[in-house]
Amino acid sequence: MLQDISIEEFIKELASEKPTPGGGGAAALSAALSAALNCMVFNFTVGKKVYENYDKETKKLINSSLEKSDKLKDYFLCGIDKDAEAFSKIINSYKLPQSTEEEKAYRHKCIQEASKFAAKVPEDVANNARELFELIWISAKLGNKNLITDAGAAAIMAEAAIETSILNIKINIGSIEDKELKARLEKTCRDLLLDSKEWKDKILSEVYSNI
Repeated sequence: MLQDISIEEFIKELASEKPTPGGGGAAALSAALSAALNCMVFNFTVGKKVYENYDKETKKLINSSLEKSDKLKDYFLCGIDKDAEAFSKIINSYKLPQSTEEEKAYRHKCIQEASKFAAKVPEDVANNARELFELIWISAKLGNKNLITDAGAAAIMAEAAIETSILNIKINIGSIEDKELKARLEKTCRDLLLDSKEWKDKILSEVYSNI
């Protein structure tokens, strides 16, 4: 599995002429790095002086945000292989025989299903990366101020993951015939792009005001 290989091996695979990992895998990795950075901020906060000075509810918020960030980190790591699976489905569907009308119909159906799946995988990554912004905001506001630049880096990585995922959604929209789904995906891309920029700018404003 791609998520289990070393950083050096992953980079070599990414740089090679192999089709996977590609942009989708890189997007999932960027999101995982974002979540990991956010976990680090929280881990350098829990149990420290700044944490002990918070009330019970604030401590609970920090602890739950750390747990959610950690779960998202693992989810994004799985997304690296999920993206490779999506690409394989696309390739395999186009390789199907088309000698008869029945074969053509089946091939067409498989291409549509694969294209929808290939759009859903980056959509899920982008939507979850969007949720990560709320957790990064908490770490930027309540976390150890010595690590606030790491919260800023997490926000930058999250936006990169979202915009890269959007590119992967859009490249697959062209193959989807379901007009209602195409319209929904286009709207999702627009909303995510705008929302992620607003969140990143908001978090970086907080970061820069504290360094």
